Amino acid sequence: MTAAPRLPLCADVSRELNEDPIGTAPHWQEVTVLELDVPVWGQLRDVANWTPEQHTLFERLRGKVEASGAGFGLLMSAPHTPGAPLRVRHYRLGPGGYARRDYASDLPQREWARGLHDTLLEPGNLRGWQEEAVPDGPDVHVCTHGTVDASCGRYGVPVFQGLGAAGLRAWRTGHFGGHRFAATAVELPSGLMWAHLTPELAVQVARRAVAPAGVARHLRGFAGLPPLAQVVDRELFVRHGWAWLSAERQATVQPGDGQGEGDEVTLTYTWRGESGAVRARVAHDLLRVPGSSHKAEWSEVRQYQVTWC
Repeated sequence: MTAAPRLPLCADVSRELNEDPIGTAPHWQEVTVLELDVPVWGQLRDVANWTPEQHTLFERLRGKVEASGAGFGLLMSAPHTPGAPLRVRHYRLGPGGYARRDYASDLPQREWARGLHDTLLEPGNLRGWQEEAVPDGPDVHVCTHGTVDASCGRYGVPVFQGLGAAGLRAWRTGHFGGHRFAATAVELPSGLMWAHLTPELAVQVARRAVAPAGVARHLRGFAGLPPLAQVVDRELFVRHGWAWLSAERQATVQPGDGQGEGDEVTLTYTWRGESGAVRARVAHDLLRVPGSSHKAEWSEVRQYQVTWC
């Protein structure tokens, strides 16, 4: 029997097609990071074997999103000490990114649902956790989840290792979407998501040692804004530099008339003591890309263009 030909890595194809990743970051109002050993990642993703309590938790979380329209992020990052008790880091959107609070417990990691429940549904329960001091500087969560897609194992692991070797705080993190952008990372508290990182570029980004224009096409977007507003926000990031990330940004999107002019985005901001707003139209073309490194299916994704109003 002849073996099926091996598919190319989806991240390689994405780079070859010069795919622009902007507008692919999820929109999050909150983010909970669970510190879980790598084997536990698979248990959390194994929906068929969830307990009734875990199923109920996600039903409640789904209801919260439907009622408020506010999405949340869930990241699984390997603790620095394997087998350590459950710790959580909780981020809430605010001015200039996300405000972080850290909590420790004596719970085993298999009680991961408690971390989600207490941060996202019943925050009053956090009084029963031990709050810890929050360190300065960024945390870079790099997807290294090669069992979900080989691209993340191939490209994510060297980026994670390179950040650590440079003395930066990096986390080996489970799948959070966008494996064709490997190495892909979530940077907190800035809320930026990155694509097609190399070890060298990841260090430059974390240290702000590269001009925004030089990394613009590696930016998936700011998770504090909806996708179309992420496109406009990138233009302002390039215009104003890294200092723009301290701005408090909000946005509304008015759908276009369907005649090709695009949707209208109004982005309001407070920055350096002043408030303002910009308006832009965001149109798009379509590009066909592979869905993963393990399946032959391709799909169309949007490639955006901005016109100022």
